[in-house]
Amino acid sequence: MNTFLHDLRYGLRMMGKSPGFTAIAVFSLALGIGANTAVFSVVNAVLLRPLPFPSSARLMMVWETMPGNDRRFVAPGNFADWEEQNQSFERLAAYTNTSLNLSGRGEPQKLNAAAVSTNFFDTLAVPALKGRGFLADDAQRQDRGLVVLSYGLWQTQFGASSGIVGQDLVLDGKNYSVIGIMPRGFGFPARAQMWVLGDRGRPIPPFADAELTNPAAQRDVHICSAFGRLKPGVTREQAQGEMSALARQLSLGYPKTNAGLGANVISLHEQIVGGSRLTLCALFGSVALVLLIACANVANLLLAWAAKREREIAIRLALGAGRGRLIRQLLTESLMLSLTGGLLGLLVALWAVDLFVKMSPPDIPRLDQTGVDVVLLAFSCIVSLGTGIAFGLFPAWQATRLNPRNGLQDGGAKASESPRRRGVQSRLVVVEIAVAQMLLVGAGLLIMSFVRLQQTDPGFDPARLLTGRVSLSDARYSEPAQKAGFYDQILERARSIAGVRSAALVMDLPLSGGAVNRGFNLEGRPEAKPDENISIDYQLVSPGYFNAMAIPLVTGRPFEATDGGNAPRVAIINQLTARKYFPGQDPLGQRIAFGDPSKQDAWRTIVGVVGDVRYESIDVPPLPTAYVPYRQNAEPWSQMAIVLRTAADPGSFATALRKTVLTVDPNQPTTNVQTMDELMAAGVTQPRFTMLLIGTLAGIALALASAGIYGVMAYSVTQRTREIGIRMALGAQARDILAMVLRQGMTLTLAGVAGGVAGAFALMRLIAKMLYGVGSYDPPTFIAISILLLLVSLLACYLPARRAARLDPMTALARN
Repeated sequence: MNTFLHDLRYGLRMMGKSPGFTAIAVFSLALGIGANTAVFSVVNAVLLRPLPFPSSARLMMVWETMPGNDRRFVAPGNFADWEEQNQSFERLAAYTNTSLNLSGRGEPQKLNAAAVSTNFFDTLAVPALKGRGFLADDAQRQDRGLVVLSYGLWQTQFGASSGIVGQDLVLDGKNYSVIGIMPRGFGFPARAQMWVLGDRGRPIPPFADAELTNPAAQRDVHICSAFGRLKPGVTREQAQGEMSALARQLSLGYPKTNAGLGANVISLHEQIVGGSRLTLCALFGSVALVLLIACANVANLLLAWAAKREREIAIRLALGAGRGRLIRQLLTESLMLSLTGGLLGLLVALWAVDLFVKMSPPDIPRLDQTGVDVVLLAFSCIVSLGTGIAFGLFPAWQATRLNPRNGLQDGGAKASESPRRRGVQSRLVVVEIAVAQMLLVGAGLLIMSFVRLQQTDPGFDPARLLTGRVSLSDARYSEPAQKAGFYDQILERARSIAGVRSAALVMDLPLSGGAVNRGFNLEGRPEAKPDENISIDYQLVSPGYFNAMAIPLVTGRPFEATDGGNAPRVAIINQLTARKYFPGQDPLGQRIAFGDPSKQDAWRTIVGVVGDVRYESIDVPPLPTAYVPYRQNAEPWSQMAIVLRTAADPGSFATALRKTVLTVDPNQPTTNVQTMDELMAAGVTQPRFTMLLIGTLAGIALALASAGIYGVMAYSVTQRTREIGIRMALGAQARDILAMVLRQGMTLTLAGVAGGVAGAFALMRLIAKMLYGVGSYDPPTFIAISILLLLVSLLACYLPARRAARLDPMTALARN
């Protein structure tokens, strides 16, 4: 113990004698360890930590599958059979995401909800914080709805009052009794603010249209998300085999609706966090590379520091100190550096985690669980100790290989010029440059991808567009004519707002996540089989929609006010549909049927072709799309988006839009009011976030690598001062010395760049799925990054080279 304390005191004195060296080493390590700790904190919270449910490893999601889609929503009728016939799950539950309008408590507002089956909370095994969850007997209650509130909604909307349990809320015009409040942190499904018991205890939204509430038709509408808890001892693979067999049985029993359908069982953990795995793993790999560069930098510093202490080490060896004793002393010093860097890195991590959470896109789950805990502290400690040993062991071993006689000869000058040490330092610099090259190439590809994403044509003009969404209560607007009448009034009043050039309605806004997908048939062609997956995106729109969105009309005519409920049924298709299904033909006048083709009112005449629009997201190509006038739909959609084309800043019309809707129905909220530019910006938050983080890490790597090559060249010039003096005394010119030093430094840089290009070719395949419009082996990016690294390295080498070229020969010879 006394020896260890002696080593600590001695190490502190040595660090105090070289404050510049200590500051640079600690700063480099703080950056590397801090970045690793911060990203690990997020990775641990999102990917590694179990879900906050008892025995969460047994919770599985169960999806239907069809060709091209392995996670399809489940039909209520199929779920009922799964629940009754399966032998793998203790319980099988389901839910459907929906929204409900809360009224009677100030300004009306739309709340995200989930319509759930009675065993929803029992399957997750999470009891209510206050009150209770749903019971099997609740399915028989028809007098009023039952609702369970989330902790967040209880806090913000109801002031955390325990008295809310047992009270009634008016949701979509119907009374709901509050029976419970869930604990803090319970958030399944994501963004749900309340849970309502579905129609007769099934996962069907209350007031669903006749198609959903009719048991005979429940196998043709796929709206549910199913999940279950495996029985003890049952594996996911066993459950997968059984559910696939059940799906095959249903396809034989109901060939018209279930032909070609399968089942897919995946863990609930994978379902929730799987979409973020690639991004977080890429970030974690990037910060690990930054830490590698930092370690190489500090190792080079320690080699240079050991060179200055060779006389001291030689004396101690000559006096009988063992090599192991000296290695332990030097390792103690490197561990002191790493632990100091780790402590500062932990402070950097706390700041970085907070910044990470604020910058991150909303679709990364469980970020609210990120924070400092025992696991994070242990990780920071392990990384600090590991880096201390990693960068300290070799310099310590190298320094103690010194022959005491050589170390004492001429004050250690000859030993200081050891080619072996210069070779080690050079190889470390090559590694730094290669790793920096890899990170810079990755960042460059992401930047190019983001630029291409921003330049992608969405198919419409987003300038001066304001959007909002209304969700009509099926209780208040139960008849199609009532819904259509409401939409008519909204359009009429919106168009009369001063400064509004045009107004329209659409079922799903572009770039908002897709549209309803429906099967269809073409007149004069064989009827599609159930398992052929012949489908098209289906959009309800108002007359004037294409004009308001500036979607080009290619041929034919747009919808007009005369295309009402009693007029001949019409449709408009996009160019992709025309090319795919009418190659070499004129689609105008052709007929298309949605739903049962045996019904005459299912057939519509194509009257126009418009340009392709991206509805899923900016990075997903347009899909075949058909547009139908909302007044000609048999069941007008309860949720529609409003689009206003304005003459001035569209954001200034938000209040007027909300007031317009309230004048038609004072209990009807308008939600998601935002400009189209804001909607488009929200759609690229994920690639922007990844680009910024990896770009920042690449910048840090470039700075560390530049500092590394500068340090090596500066040290080399110092160690070769006598050699340079002799060369100049023998006639070498300043430009010769400058060229010699630059050649040495750029040789290392070229070797590092070559290694980095090879490494980048191997690693860039891992981020191929994160790229858009650019390949993972994009030559311009590789060339540009290589040139950038060469220029930065040239500057880092030039400064020591210039100092060497300015040396006075007499002074240089006198130093040794």
